[in-house]
Amino acid sequence: MKFKRPASESREKRARPASIDAVIDSLTSYVKGQLLHPLSGAGRWLIFGLAGGVLIGGGVALGLLGILRLLQTEFSGIAAADSRLSWLPYLVVLVVGVVVLVATLQRINRTELFTDRDRGSDSK
Repeated sequence: MKFKRPASESREKRARPASIDAVIDSLTSYVKGQLLHPLSGAGRWLIFGLAGGVLIGGGVALGLLGILRLLQTEFSGIAAADSRLSWLPYLVVLVVGVVVLVATLQRINRTELFTDRDRGSDSK
C-alpha cells in the first residue's frame, strides 16, 4: 500500500529545491568571486616569490663560498691549517653574509603587500 501525501505538502517539497539551488548558486558565486580569484593571484605571486628566493639564496650562498675560497687561496699563509689565524677567512665571509642579510632585510617593503586590503578598509 502506498502512502499519498497531501497536495500542499508536495508543493512545499517542490519549492524547497529551488531555494536551496539559489543558496548554492549564490554561495558558489561568492566563493569564486571572493576567494578563488584572489587566491589564484596570490598563488602565482607566492610561486614566483619562492622560486626567486631560492635562486637568489643559492646565488648568495655560492658567492659567499667563492669569497671564502678566494680568501683561502690568496692568503694561504694565514689560512693554512697549522696557522693560528685560519679562522679569519670564515669570519670575513660571516661578516659579508651578515651585511648582505641586513641590506636585504632593509630593502623589503612590506606595505606593498597589503595595499588592496588597506584600501578596502578605508572605504568602509
